[in-house]
Amino acid sequence: MGARRRLRWRAGLGMAVLVAGVVVAAPQERPDRAQAAAETAAALAHRAEREQARQHAARIAADACERGARYVQASVAMLHEKPDPASQARAQLPIGTQLEGGCDEDGWTRVWAQHHSGVIGWVRSDLLGAAAPTVEALRKDYLALPAADRAGRRLLGARALALAPFDERAHRLHIDALREAGDTEALAQAELALATLRKPQVSREAGEPRLIFAYDGQLLSPLAELSEGGLQDGPYTAGDDSLPVGDPRRVPAYFRPGRVYHYYRRGIDAGLLRVLGKTEPSCESDVALAQRVGAAADTPLGAGIVANFPLRPLTAKAEAEPDAKERALLERLLRKELRGQGLPPAKVEAAMVAARAEAASGLQFAAARSQGQGPRVLIATLYAYLAGADDRGDDPQAEVYAMLIVESDGKGGHRVAHRDAAVGEGGESSRSHSYLDHLDLDGDGRSELIFIGRGYESWRYQVWRRGERDWSVVASGGGGGC
Repeated sequence: MGARRRLRWRAGLGMAVLVAGVVVAAPQERPDRAQAAAETAAALAHRAEREQARQHAARIAADACERGARYVQASVAMLHEKPDPASQARAQLPIGTQLEGGCDEDGWTRVWAQHHSGVIGWVRSDLLGAAAPTVEALRKDYLALPAADRAGRRLLGARALALAPFDERAHRLHIDALREAGDTEALAQAELALATLRKPQVSREAGEPRLIFAYDGQLLSPLAELSEGGLQDGPYTAGDDSLPVGDPRRVPAYFRPGRVYHYYRRGIDAGLLRVLGKTEPSCESDVALAQRVGAAADTPLGAGIVANFPLRPLTAKAEAEPDAKERALLERLLRKELRGQGLPPAKVEAAMVAARAEAASGLQFAAARSQGQGPRVLIATLYAYLAGADDRGDDPQAEVYAMLIVESDGKGGHRVAHRDAAVGEGGESSRSHSYLDHLDLDGDGRSELIFIGRGYESWRYQVWRRGERDWSVVASGGGGGC
């Protein structure tokens, strides 16, 4: 891939390309291509330095030591700056966290938390193990202990619950340990927690606004708030850097593990979704992992809309994907739009081919209902990078982007209600959109369209609404970037 291509932050873990809690930047003007090339080279050098620093840190973590994966076995382990419990705590590592390293010193092990914000430090050796903990393994260890060892069994039950707080097997093991220990108060709380797990309910905390989230199929991110004044930008919480990485106090209340929300997909109610916990797939973001709950727990999740209050779908039937005739119309309109951007016919076709090869955000065709029984609204988005492997970042038509919202013209035909397109070198001026879903978010009887707006190494979720003449962004939120 060429230099410009590499600079465009792509989706990781199924997520979109990144936008750090700011509105997608407009393309920046450049005096000439030489300056653009210099900027690109500088950016690449900076990224290379960061990568070298990470690799150097990894080598430090395991230098002169036996390398290998270590896993946190305790419910939680603190990672310290030095092999001393009085030294600064740099991270709070939950059970099951995979670490790399192996230097041992006076009962401590120096490790690299590669998948936990990349921090390096020291953890008590007795809290680590060579195998990843599982509920079944903890249960076997539990049964292997003599019944008289109530403290040991209680410890294992607590670890199982910390490892899998939404797994009934872990709850039952924890309850068995408390019953054996005779702790009636803790037992009552544990039994209540299991009953709550079996009957998940959506609740809004005291003082919490009505929150709407975007869900891309793997990651959940705040999209908007609904107030008396209508839709507002959603919150963005990066966390308190003064606290150790992994400290629960860094997590906003709306991402606290176990929170249950309403889940909507393709314009209809799709059940409930449970927050598993905040995660960090980029330099900085406001996203969390989630899973489906209830009767449909085993059904795969797809991109949709999530809320801490009930929304009102306009129909009871999920909107069908564009049919062959509609897709042909959208392809024809996309080609026309790209030609209007000055792209030669050969490059137009090359862009269509390249876009189809993009797994996440290349070529999208979707359909929605602006009103319950109204005509369908068709959406098309395209992103393609055309430069070859030997690209040096000097092709003014290397990156191609287009977005169309198409409506019925009331005469049996269609018209483009909104268009946005760009052809350029990419890099810092990179921008694109991809469609996520649609739903009536504010109860006015008209659906809003949800898009992911992408920029240079960044992404942000956007709410689009039909105005008198055009569609436009009325709220945005979440996302992340570098």
